[in-house]
Amino acid sequence: MDEDNIQVLIADDEDALRTTIAAWLRDEGFEVEEVGDGLEAIKKTQAKDYDIALLDIKMPGANGLEVLRYIKKNSAQTEIVMMTGMSDVSMAVEAMKLGAKEYLTKPVDMDQLVPQLKGIIQARNAEDRIRRLQTEHTARLLFDLHNPIAGLRQSIGYLLKGMAGSLGDHQKELLGYMTTSIDKVIGLLTDMMDLTKLEGGRVRLNKGIGNLGTSVQNAAHEFHVPIQSSKITLDFHAEPDLPPLEYDSEKIDQVLHNFLSNAIQHTPPQGSIVVQVRKIAIILEEGQQPTDHEVVSVFNSGPGIPKEKLSLIFDRYRDLVSGKSKEEKSTGLGLIVSQRIIEAHNGKIWVESEVDKGATFFFALPIR
Repeated sequence: MDEDNIQVLIADDEDALRTTIAAWLRDEGFEVEEVGDGLEAIKKTQAKDYDIALLDIKMPGANGLEVLRYIKKNSAQTEIVMMTGMSDVSMAVEAMKLGAKEYLTKPVDMDQLVPQLKGIIQARNAEDRIRRLQTEHTARLLFDLHNPIAGLRQSIGYLLKGMAGSLGDHQKELLGYMTTSIDKVIGLLTDMMDLTKLEGGRVRLNKGIGNLGTSVQNAAHEFHVPIQSSKITLDFHAEPDLPPLEYDSEKIDQVLHNFLSNAIQHTPPQGSIVVQVRKIAIILEEGQQPTDHEVVSVFNSGPGIPKEKLSLIFDRYRDLVSGKSKEEKSTGLGLIVSQRIIEAHNGKIWVESEVDKGATFFFALPIR
């Protein structure tokens, strides 16, 4: 971000103070937009990203803390600076706990305001550069690990084909076991590389117009053989006349494959998987109006997920936190990768489950 082109949103119901700060910042080269209440501030941040949001704590519509929570969840790159009167200091401290970078006590010292804001952006940019370097280093390391292991997998394939001489049954069994183990390692490394790219912001979505119902049906059809071999039934239902959506078909296909492979893995023989695509109005954030989404759900009739572990499903460290036993089946990092993909589409991903009643994984994409 160009530190000479800082975009600022000012939200304060005191017209005189707001316009004074805006004029001062514009004279210093900032690009400034103003609103007089919290709900208007939320609408502004829904339309575009800002570098800094200057928020009054007490505003009509939605107070500064409510706006802060919304921005931190939906526009993580925006830095928050709270403005408060002396009587609001305790709320300002609460704002810092919620992620605000700074709070200013009214009346605002204009001479200090500009260097404070520029300092915040300089610190953010420095952190971004360090994060990018860490991401690039991790990506290189994972790539360097992936290549020789993939080469080993290929060499074992040659051995199994008898290209280095005939093999006995016991040798084939051992090589088959090695192949299965290597495939698991390659899958984990692939998930880690995908996650590193997504979290580093180095993956651009290649969006096109498509029919989500068709994409889901095609993905389900690809699992026809493993579903039959596992003696599982799969039912697919899609609402007719679903509107076309704009999405990255390759990335959404990755999410669908993860949902379906996990469903097969956790569904017992004679069990069932139900896949649905529906149009539903859902509320993404508290206080917002419901908006139309296309929702994909994948139910499996497996053992279900204990209530205390539901909140950890999309946590990359859940195995450490929850103390997963050796008997429990791991889903790797696929769900975390799926979460990042859906969030990049401005969608929502979640799970619902009860023990002994199966589990349903959902994702929703907005209808524009």
